[in-house]
Amino acid sequence: MSLLDDVSIVVTPNGYKAGELYAVIPVPTEGAEEVTNGDFATDTDWIKAPSGVTISGGSANFNSASDTYVYQDILTTTKTYKIIFSGTINSGSLYIGENGVATNIYTAGTYTNEVAYFTVASSVRFIIRRTGTGTLDATIDNVSVKEYTSADMDVTRATAATRVDENGLVNYAEVIGGEEVTNGDFATDSDWGEIYGGEIVSNQMVLDCGVTANAYTDQFNPIAYSIGKTYKITVEIVSNTTGVALSLYPATNAPITSTLTIGDIAGTHTATFTPNYTSGTGKRIVLRALSSTGTLVIDNVSVKEVTRDNVPRIDYTGGGCPHILAEPQRTNLIPYSSNFNQWTNSGVTLTPNYGVSVDGTNNATRFKISAGSRGVIYNSVAVTVGQSYTISFYVKSLNGIQKIRIGADGGCVNPQGAETFNVNTEWQRISTTITSNYNPWNYYIDNVESGILCTGTYLETDILIYGAQLEEGLYPTSLIPTNGEAGGVTRNQDIFTRDGIGSLINSTEGVLFLEVAALSNDGTFRLISITDGSINNRVSFIYNTVSNSIRVMVVSTTIVFDTSNSVTSTLDFHKIAIKWKLNDFAVWIDGVEVATDTSGNAPVGLDRIVFNVGDGGLEYFGKVKQLQVYDTALTDVQLAALTS
Repeated sequence: MSLLDDVSIVVTPNGYKAGELYAVIPVPTEGAEEVTNGDFATDTDWIKAPSGVTISGGSANFNSASDTYVYQDILTTTKTYKIIFSGTINSGSLYIGENGVATNIYTAGTYTNEVAYFTVASSVRFIIRRTGTGTLDATIDNVSVKEYTSADMDVTRATAATRVDENGLVNYAEVIGGEEVTNGDFATDSDWGEIYGGEIVSNQMVLDCGVTANAYTDQFNPIAYSIGKTYKITVEIVSNTTGVALSLYPATNAPITSTLTIGDIAGTHTATFTPNYTSGTGKRIVLRALSSTGTLVIDNVSVKEVTRDNVPRIDYTGGGCPHILAEPQRTNLIPYSSNFNQWTNSGVTLTPNYGVSVDGTNNATRFKISAGSRGVIYNSVAVTVGQSYTISFYVKSLNGIQKIRIGADGGCVNPQGAETFNVNTEWQRISTTITSNYNPWNYYIDNVESGILCTGTYLETDILIYGAQLEEGLYPTSLIPTNGEAGGVTRNQDIFTRDGIGSLINSTEGVLFLEVAALSNDGTFRLISITDGSINNRVSFIYNTVSNSIRVMVVSTTIVFDTSNSVTSTLDFHKIAIKWKLNDFAVWIDGVEVATDTSGNAPVGLDRIVFNVGDGGLEYFGKVKQLQVYDTALTDVQLAALTS
């Protein structure tokens, strides 16, 4: 018998979209139609509000400034449903779903086979109801409601976040839309305004400032981007003379905040922008050479919508198979993470855009110091005395093995702490954690091999640096790029949940299998649980407050199984299986049964998977390669094979 015969949920790092991580098993399924007379063919089956709504002509017709609705009592609590509806809202707004839970809200517009999902909290009543104030003038032609089953994980993180991709590059986890630019490769002499010094020559755009100072060209046809959305621009620079820089104006007559200067070095450059123009005109991309002399040659231009909020992070740190990355909220307090010319410099020769950084573009800075004297770049930031902060940099030697030091201090008279690292010719991330005893703080990188802060042995140093980060916490998290933002930039924590899947979980017996690794032995509880939405019925995997300890707990009103087991390092991936059944509990780790119990009740009402204790607390932060749920208590032979 295959293990797949008993598995009901399999979540691995594979397909995803914004807000959702796809499960391998099960394939999403839909139940039978729950609504009767969903096409409103007759004035029956629907309960209507006393006034303001009629059913006629094959539709439900709303026209009222007061509360108005139609409903059917067809729902079951904790189940998830899929809605499909069509209709037109002329004015006002309505919501469609569970009575009293106004989540799927629709405003003026025409809707054709519009799809939405909701999970029932407490009411059996499915309702189409006016919401907000003002007159609701709407016609709903068809509505369908079917139970929907999927193990896909909901992902919430209302900020962008980076990860390490399959090529080993640090970049944003993102979903890319279609191309907005026409003839971005300049294959034909069309679509671009070849004016003001801009001309297409041999399938390239040539911006000649000798013809017109600050030469520019624009896209003739309006590009269909929208206010509030984010777009990624990619430009390939072939060559330039006399240091000509390139600036992108996302809209003609746009405010200066829409101007993006992306450099003048040959190679591929990327930037993002969010349109902030105030009218429907001027939806153009303008390429402008920022000089009164010289020539800039461009080969390719691309503009695509990019979604970064709530996108699951499939991370390849360390190579091999990827994992799901779940991190706590952190703020990079450094205002310029990679623009080191904005730092205070003493004795260091800085050359921006000298080499290719960990994000794959030519934006790493050369950091060069002669031997015999201290060279340092530093910045000052307000911190809380007594709190622990982690400082990190990406570094790469340009000449064999070299030493570099990073740290923080309150000036030479207030030395704080530092750590020295050997830097090789491959990119590596170095970090150190220090408890602040001074405010404000100078965080720095220098060439002192040993000795106190402003004296010691001074080494010759020639390295590349990129991606500086200062964050409150005991370990470094993924890079949070900054570019002058006051107070730094915050990345929200990753939240993974899947509820309304009671049909996929057997409370009476089953197995939770995980292949996971911790981010740090930071002395905190971090849990993944199958639960009923509380802490009173659950099966929990736990990273313990004890270093390198894995704890398992099964709760059925009271704790019925609780065991802790040491491993060499929780920073390494381990395979853990937790079996539950009446009077039959066991834990397997890496092919070995490490704990059993033959007394206790199984939990009841298990209907969701959460990366926390069950009520939202004690969130899981770590890496997940596999998450599986089995609806039977597997045999010892199966559990050994599963965890080996």
